[in-house]
Amino acid sequence: MLYAEVAVEAARALDRETYTYAVPEGVDVVPGHRVTVPFGRRTTYGFVVSLGTDEPPVETKPIVGAGDEPLLLPHQVALARLVADHYWVPLIECLRAMLPPRVRSTGSSGSGASTRQRRHSRLLELANAPIAATTKPVLTAEQEAALEVIASNQLTLLHGVIASGKTEVYLAAAEQALAQRLRVLLLVPEISLTPQLVERVRSRLQAPVAVLHSQLTELERAQQWWRVRRGQADVVLGSRSAVFAPIPRLGLVCLDEEGSSAYKQDRTPRYETGWVARRLAEVSGAKLVAGSATPSVATYHDARGGQLALAKLTKRVRGQDADSELVDMRDEFAAGNRQPLARRLLEAVDKTLANEEQVILYLNRRGMSTFVMCKECGKSVQCLGCSVSLVQHAEIDGLVCHYCGYARQMPTTCDHCGSRNIRALGMGTQRLETMVKKLWPQARVLRLDSDVARGPDAYFQIWEAFSERRADILVGTHDVARGPDAYFQIWEAFSERRADILVGTQLVARGLDLPAVTCVGVVDADLPLHFPDYRSAENTFSLIVQVAGRAGRDGRPSRVIVQTSNPEHYSLRCAATGDYEGFYAAELPSRKAFTFPPFADLAVLTRSDTDDARAAASARDTAESIAGSMLKEGIEGIRVMGPSPAFMHRLRGEYRWQVTLKGDRLERARHLAPRGRGWSFDVDPVN
Repeated sequence: MLYAEVAVEAARALDRETYTYAVPEGVDVVPGHRVTVPFGRRTTYGFVVSLGTDEPPVETKPIVGAGDEPLLLPHQVALARLVADHYWVPLIECLRAMLPPRVRSTGSSGSGASTRQRRHSRLLELANAPIAATTKPVLTAEQEAALEVIASNQLTLLHGVIASGKTEVYLAAAEQALAQRLRVLLLVPEISLTPQLVERVRSRLQAPVAVLHSQLTELERAQQWWRVRRGQADVVLGSRSAVFAPIPRLGLVCLDEEGSSAYKQDRTPRYETGWVARRLAEVSGAKLVAGSATPSVATYHDARGGQLALAKLTKRVRGQDADSELVDMRDEFAAGNRQPLARRLLEAVDKTLANEEQVILYLNRRGMSTFVMCKECGKSVQCLGCSVSLVQHAEIDGLVCHYCGYARQMPTTCDHCGSRNIRALGMGTQRLETMVKKLWPQARVLRLDSDVARGPDAYFQIWEAFSERRADILVGTHDVARGPDAYFQIWEAFSERRADILVGTQLVARGLDLPAVTCVGVVDADLPLHFPDYRSAENTFSLIVQVAGRAGRDGRPSRVIVQTSNPEHYSLRCAATGDYEGFYAAELPSRKAFTFPPFADLAVLTRSDTDDARAAASARDTAESIAGSMLKEGIEGIRVMGPSPAFMHRLRGEYRWQVTLKGDRLERARHLAPRGRGWSFDVDPVN
């Protein structure tokens, strides 16, 4: 008799990972099959994860039915087990994450037309349309050497400066894999998945391409998934969830912009794509190449230690580095400049516009102001459900919480002391828009963010005005990318020089190749440094290097102005010169002194409750229980920290307390983690 170990959907909330069922005569199953099984008084579905002939010690029920073909490949089942163990989640959650909703719920392939197909199908049209081949470029000596390192090692970190041709190395490695009849997975951060990238991959590789992206409709995602599963696509291009794609004969995984925070999943399972990609390479036998100009400190440390091979690209293949300058805003204030834009930045923008070249300004805030504060008592106006200040928004003449959406009118008196001396402070994109109009009155200005694009036609109206040159300056944030066509069109409008100034957040920092950009301004470089995050210096360095790399692409003299009140900080000094090695050397000692990654792993256990005292007490009991149990069981090398209130102590009406585990092989303590409602786990947190 054959027995199947099944991860059952209905048991997601239970501690037990799998259940054993008998395989009846005439039912053919293998690991990866979606099966229907009895569970209690009902029937549910699950996934076969292993088969065996040993009779279990308890009575087993038979499998009711099975799909025509396995949905998951054997290496995916093995990968799901590794992810479940590392990220402290039930195995069924990892298996579910590998399937699009339509496939997961029905097990069948998608077909037919979607009523929303037009809205999201542009990437798919490019992926499937005939396209002319492009001339293969001649690789530089450094690129050839990098390709040799990739060919002779399973795991490689490709550390290349901005514009050093990392994408060409990916494509050359992909050509080698395809020549061996193997398939390729190319992963990019969410914002980097553009029609231009799809077109470039198609024209260079001349192979069937599938696109897996969260902005596709459910039907499109199912259709693309089945193309991949049935081997109809030789190249899979996608964002973080594509790491779970069912790719037969996978030969190469490329992880572009390694270290990007976009690779961290914020819902269960809270995986980090780089970690999963490494394990995918191990279980499938594929090669992995992770590339970035600013790799994470932990990954670079692994490469220096020999866990990954290290290939370097130290020279640009075209263009030249921009001249970078740190402007001390304390000196600006002492000189009488009360504006948030430094005089040097104003001069640089003036000169750039006079030369008919383009400008990128980075600002990581939307709205009119960052907070509203009483000048008498010093209290700010807070959200009722979150521990955060409300942000002023002109279009509603009021205040909004960017976390839960709570809104209220702008107060005329202080809620705490009744004073009328209440003011909006700080600058968001709306205030920047007003300032730009005053500074450059000849320019036509548009602001684009989620606050002005809430209606379904708003994006198209804005892009139409922008593309028809009824505006010269666009002011926006990362929210401009909430609709995929919006991001595509703004990229094209700016790259085709139908606008002069682009203002945005992280959206403008990575992946844009804009030859006419000769001036980049970072309005507030200090913001990431203020967060209580062990990666704050790393995030600051990475951001400035990446956004500065948008300038100087075609060889014209370019400049980068970085505004800061802390120019002595090593992350800013190294970023201004693009000195990654200097930053790494300065950052590593503090990581080691305080036992942060790469010298330890982290897991954050968060208890949420509408009652603050109850949440705190539960977290305290859990910390004591875990510490006591580890001592009793002889588990060493793991430190229990806390409990402590979360940085965002109250979120959407619930108070949050955290217990942090720090050490090696944290999965040893997984069985000690609390269960039940109100608890969530985040292993390898990024913030």
